[in-house]
Amino acid sequence: MNASTSLRVIIDTDPGLDDALAILVALASPEFTVEGIVTVAGNLGLDVTTRNALRILALCERQDIPVVVGAEMPLERLPIDAASIHGVDGLGGIAFPEAVAAPLAVDAVAWMAARMAAHPPGTLRILALGPLTNLARLIRERPEAARRLGGIVAMGGAVRDRGNITPLAEFNVAADPEAADVVLRAGLPLTLVPLDVTRRVGADGEWARRLAESSGPVAAMAARCVTAYIGNIVAHSARTRPDGQQELPLCPLHDPCVMIFQAKPDLFTTERLPIRVVTDRSPADGATVIDPVEGVLVDVLTGVDSEGALAWVAGRLGAAGRLAG
Repeated sequence: MNASTSLRVIIDTDPGLDDALAILVALASPEFTVEGIVTVAGNLGLDVTTRNALRILALCERQDIPVVVGAEMPLERLPIDAASIHGVDGLGGIAFPEAVAAPLAVDAVAWMAARMAAHPPGTLRILALGPLTNLARLIRERPEAARRLGGIVAMGGAVRDRGNITPLAEFNVAADPEAADVVLRAGLPLTLVPLDVTRRVGADGEWARRLAESSGPVAAMAARCVTAYIGNIVAHSARTRPDGQQELPLCPLHDPCVMIFQAKPDLFTTERLPIRVVTDRSPADGATVIDPVEGVLVDVLTGVDSEGALAWVAGRLGAAGRLAG
């Protein structure tokens, strides 16, 4: 697949170990032409997520891909973070190379709008891996540009499954539920990739070992991300679960599922469901609920061929080399 037939995408992200994996997968896959990366505060603060995006690109020798600094704060509330899962540096203490480029000195909304204007309507997509603050700002401030999008695929929500930041809410939505509500109600083509499927695509230590042995520094670094995530989530559950039980030693490929779906949609089952984001600051705040009365119809991934998804990711990363050019 060449650049003329691959999907043109902007990655909106808050790296994050699983964000790093997702970006590495996108760069390793001929299915994608990455137009740029826009950062957002989420897993960690904006300075950390921006630095991490630049470090990931440095590993892959892809300084040709611009990084744009996005939203530092949610629309209407204080930020939360996930340092206990991703480490204080967001990348599990893994020795990614230092950045060799700087982010563009441009407003993120203006940059996204300009990229959409540069392409025919419907040909540029946003792959959203973090809180939806940047997209909500685009929809509010530049609605004519947002309407040119060919689609949004967003990792977020827990529809029929339990949450991961509260019993009912998933982190990306809970970090800025007002932004998620804006995006859902905008009437744009949207696919939601919730915990209901991402938890089923779990990489274990053996998967990471085989990946590390496949070839090249990119696969090795991806394997280290999986191993670090497993260690952090097991330690976190041991500290926080009152029943004393530990999570299974798996790294759910939350954000990579966005890339897997865009490249291999046949691996997933999709339902069109009326979804409402709870924004009332109640115990259900940040939840994504099925609501036939007030919900908005969106495409929601509800099933996945787990083995097929893991095999596809391993194949792409294993063949990555240094991803130059």
